[in-house]
Amino acid sequence: MRGYIIKHALFFMLHDYFVYGNIENHDEIRMALIEKMQKLQCRRLYTLSKKAPTEEEREAAKQEYLELVGKVRANAIIG
Repeated sequence: MRGYIIKHALFFMLHDYFVYGNIENHDEIRMALIEKMQKLQCRRLYTLSKKAPTEEEREAAKQEYLELVGKVRANAIIG
């Protein structure tokens, strides 16, 4: 299993949320986890677009990556 790095602030918010039942930061935690998942998906697709075994798979991953990056950037501008 791989490990993933999260920000200290998110870790402490998660700790307080699950250990102490502190729901004050629920929306912040939710948004931070969504952002982290988008970054993980972008990285996976980028890597696949470079290292997939066939040209078709690389091109499909590249297109999906570009679409996801466009959505993330659009959400960042709106948000």
